[in-house]
Amino acid sequence: MVQIADNNLFKGFTPIDLMEATYLAAGNFQVRAFFEAKDEILKVGKFSESEFFEILDAMIDAETERKLVLERLQGKDPLFLEEIVKEVEEFPSENVIRDVIYLKEQAFIQELVETKTKTVVKKIKGEEKEVEVKEYFYRYQTKESPIERYFEPVSIVFNAGVCCQCGWCSSICPVNAIQVTADNLEVDNDTCMKCGLCFSVCPRSFSIDQAYKSIKKLDKSLTWSDKIGAYVNAYTATTTKDEIKKVRQDGGIVTSILEYLLKNKLVDAIVAVQHSKDIWRPEPVIVDDIKDLYKTAGTKYANSPSLTIIGDAMKYEKIVFVGVPCMMKAIEKGALYPSGLPFFNNIKYKIGLFCMESFPYSEIIKLTKDKFEKEIDQLTKMNIDKGKFIINLKSGEELAVDLKEVQSYARDNCHYCEDLTSDYADISVGSIGSQAGFSSVITRSKEGDKLFNEIIKAGLIASESLKDVKPGQGLLERIAGSKRTNCKSILLG
Repeated sequence: MVQIADNNLFKGFTPIDLMEATYLAAGNFQVRAFFEAKDEILKVGKFSESEFFEILDAMIDAETERKLVLERLQGKDPLFLEEIVKEVEEFPSENVIRDVIYLKEQAFIQELVETKTKTVVKKIKGEEKEVEVKEYFYRYQTKESPIERYFEPVSIVFNAGVCCQCGWCSSICPVNAIQVTADNLEVDNDTCMKCGLCFSVCPRSFSIDQAYKSIKKLDKSLTWSDKIGAYVNAYTATTTKDEIKKVRQDGGIVTSILEYLLKNKLVDAIVAVQHSKDIWRPEPVIVDDIKDLYKTAGTKYANSPSLTIIGDAMKYEKIVFVGVPCMMKAIEKGALYPSGLPFFNNIKYKIGLFCMESFPYSEIIKLTKDKFEKEIDQLTKMNIDKGKFIINLKSGEELAVDLKEVQSYARDNCHYCEDLTSDYADISVGSIGSQAGFSSVITRSKEGDKLFNEIIKAGLIASESLKDVKPGQGLLERIAGSKRTNCKSILLG
C-alpha cells in the first residue's frame, strides 16, 4: 500500500496558485480523516509511519490537482471531457479525466447528459431492418455553490442490495473495520474512521465508465468497442499441454498463462480460487508453487470474495490476480482514486474472466437438486454453453437445461453489472465465441498482448483471430452488448 507522490506534478502553476490549492486540499474530509486517524492506522500495522506519510502526501497531491482543475473550469460552459483536457494542459490528460469524474462525485461538478436518437440499419435474424438507437453525450460544468459530499462507508452499498462481495474494501480499509464474506459485509462503526476510502474504490459506489472510455480512447493503439470495451487483439485459443487439458474448463488458457508466469519467474505468486473443503464452494487462495496451480483450474460458479486476501499477498514483489469483472473494476478504481496511484502496487497482471452472473453457494446446491435431481457432490464440472447450463457427473453422464431456467438462482446483485468481458483486465478469458475446447481471449493492454504472444511463441498455446472463426467475435459482442443493455441502474439513496 505504498504510494509515491510526483514532485514534478505542478510545474505549470504559480507558487500562489499552488499554495491556495494545497490549502483547500488539506481541508478535504478524506485527507483530514486519514491524518487524524494516524495513531489508529499505525497501531493496526498495515503500513509503517513512512508509508503512512507517503500515502497522505499522495492524497494531498491528488486533491491539490483537483482543486486546480476545478479553478480552471469555473465559469466555463458545459464541456466534454475531451474539451476539458485541452483546457487544463498542465496535467496529463488521463489525470484531468479522472479528476473531473471524482469532482463530480465530490459534488463540485455536475454531469449533464444529452440523449439523441438515430435510425440505423441492423441485420436481425438474417434480415436487414431499421432500428432506433440512443446515443448519450456527457458534458461537465462546475456548480455555482457546491457543498463537498462526504462519502459514506460501503455499508450503504451493501444495504442497497448492490454489493458484489468482491472484498476490495476490506483490504483497502486502513483500520480493518470491514469484514466481507461471500454473502455478507459488515462495518465496525466503532473502529471505522469515516475516511470514505472504501466508498472511493468500491466498484458499485459510482461509475467510472466515462473516465475509462475517455482515457482508453486517448491510446490510438487500442480498438474501442461499445460492447466489449478497449482491446489490442481478440483470439480463440487452446492449450497444447496434455496435463492442463485434463483439468481445463474450456481452452485451459488461464492455467497456461499462470503456469508460464510462475515457471519463468515473471510473478512470485498467483491470487485465484480453488475448491474449499465444501465441494464447489470456492475460496480465494495464494499460489506460489506450480505443483499447487492445477487446483485452481476450472470454473466455480459460486461467488468468492477473492480481493479480501490481497493484503496477505503483499509479501510478494509481483503477483497476478485472477477474478471476475467487478474485481477488475475494483482494482482499477483503487488505482484511480483517491490519490491516482495503486493501493497495492505489486499487482503486475490482471487476468479477467468472462462473467454473466454468479450464484450463492446455497443456490448452487438448490439448483442441482431442483433442476437435475442430483446432489452437489455428484458433479465433476459445471458449464454454460450455447444457452444451456450444463453439468457433468461422476458417472460420465452430461445433463443440461435452458439457461433461462437457472437465472432465478443467480445473485440479484450481479444484475447491476454491465461488464461481461472484464473490461479492466490485462487479458480477458471466457468461452463465448469459441468452439468447444477453446477459449476466447481479449488482450487489453500492450503488456497483456505481449505476454500472450510470448506464450504462443513458446508453443504452450495454439491460437488464431477470434474474427476468423464461428461463432466468433460477433456472438461475443452481441451477448456482451445485451448484458450492458439489460444492466440495472444503481440507486444508493
